Amino acid sequence: MIRFGPAGIPLSCKGRTIRDGIEDIHALGLHCMEIQLVRGKYVDELEDFEELGEIAQSLDIHMAIHAPYYMDFLGNGYMRNKSKKFLEFAGEVGNKIGAGNVVTHIGPYHGISSEEAIKTLIPIFKDMRNHYYANNYSPRIGIELSGKPDLFGSVREVAEICRKVKGIQPIINWPHLHARGNRWLNDRESFKRVFDFFENSLGLKKFYTHFSGVEFDTEGTERHYSPIKKGEIKFEYLAESAIAENGADGVGFYNYGECARNCVEWIKPALKAIGMG
Repeated sequence: MIRFGPAGIPLSCKGRTIRDGIEDIHALGLHCMEIQLVRGKYVDELEDFEELGEIAQSLDIHMAIHAPYYMDFLGNGYMRNKSKKFLEFAGEVGNKIGAGNVVTHIGPYHGISSEEAIKTLIPIFKDMRNHYYANNYSPRIGIELSGKPDLFGSVREVAEICRKVKGIQPIINWPHLHARGNRWLNDRESFKRVFDFFENSLGLKKFYTHFSGVEFDTEGTERHYSPIKKGEIKFEYLAESAIAENGADGVGFYNYGECARNCVEWIKPALKAIGMG
């Protein structure tokens, strides 16, 4: 089953609680929600997470957690330990709400090479994975692709961590990949190559991705997300190639920085056009 939904409470939602968001997502005919643990959001609702998870499950809403955006697993001891604690907390609250995934960034290289970074991260994420297993947490840890060259998270780097640490999954952020790859996601084949790479290198059949538009500064560096309608990368190409050709079972897409109603407006017609809506 393909699941679509917003990262965060939909902008179209009148209420601003997670409960409001879950109900609004269901009313819109969407099937997933990513909760963003940033800037102290949702602290007042933590004691209700188990109940919220039951509501989401009853409505067939797949829940996921995004760990705090600023993570620094390659930083000094203090920042590294702080990032680990954040990821542990994300697993704890994700388990309460029945989340299937916890998404994390890695952070900057701090002057070390890609190979050194990978060597540093492998034992860290083995420990994090084992912590989740030991506590019987429901979510699976996912490492998100990054959009800037000074941040760890190329396709090759993330795949290598996932290959060496079983149980960790790649999070394909299409606008980040488009930016880091010199704006190369321009046709259906380019999307298909990414899916084929992860399927061939990791044996993946089920994917977790973020999709939105993206805007750049005058030097061509990723600046921020933009609405799908205004973005360079086209969801139609993703639908036509990756979904139609690679198969739809278990593919999950989360729409970033977008009104959920726009998510419905732009995604569902694209699926109908290829006979999947």
